[in-house]
Amino acid sequence: MLLGRVLAAWRSPDWRPPRQWRPTCVLTALAVLALCGYGTYLVAGDDPPVAGAEATGQPAAATVLRELTSRADDPRPLTAGEVFPGSVVVAGPTGARYRVLRVQTLERCAGAAEGEVVPLLEAAGCNQVVRATLRSPDGDYAVTAGLLNLSDADGAETVRGGIKSLLDAESGRLRGLPAGSGTGGLARDTAQLGWHARGHFLAYAVIARTDGGKIYPDDPTARQVLSDLIEQHLRTRVLDRRAAGS
Repeated sequence: MLLGRVLAAWRSPDWRPPRQWRPTCVLTALAVLALCGYGTYLVAGDDPPVAGAEATGQPAAATVLRELTSRADDPRPLTAGEVFPGSVVVAGPTGARYRVLRVQTLERCAGAAEGEVVPLLEAAGCNQVVRATLRSPDGDYAVTAGLLNLSDADGAETVRGGIKSLLDAESGRLRGLPAGSGTGGLARDTAQLGWHARGHFLAYAVIARTDGGKIYPDDPTARQVLSDLIEQHLRTRVLDRRAAGS
């Protein structure tokens, strides 16, 4: 379900251009993306998760996946080894390789947010964040990607919609995690943010250029990076494995 701009055949009915930045662009990534104001952001599409082939690391198509509706039904905490099991994340249609620079697990979600996003997460029962900072295959982008563990699916949907409203109002955001040289842009408001809900989890990513440059709304590489990590790795691969009981 991670910051309008649209995939060629779809447009979010509630998108409106922000006051400060209103360019037009066409989306080519796997997810539906929307780019806007306070920094920029992506909102991925609402297609249901589909179990993939073994080559993707996802469960086989015949596997029955749980819905992960609430923490009451899915009480096992996330672990760093579950979400980022190695030094490289392989994701996307071309098997892009993202080097993991730093992994962090937090029990207080306030550590991954700022402004009014903090009480939004608290109200939804967020009790855990597992996030990592990665470098894109070409070395041009730094990305903090992670999962927020919320009480239930209703809370996840509330957070998903609430983050967009708060970004538009410049009242808060999810924060990136700097991890050394070239990653300082993740701490700036100009970083691009993406997020998507599935069950009682919210998958998200914050992206910035390693050279400190601006990410433009027609940047296909930045969009593909967000799609690879939010849709392909976190929302599909990691949460499919959890839904399959792995």
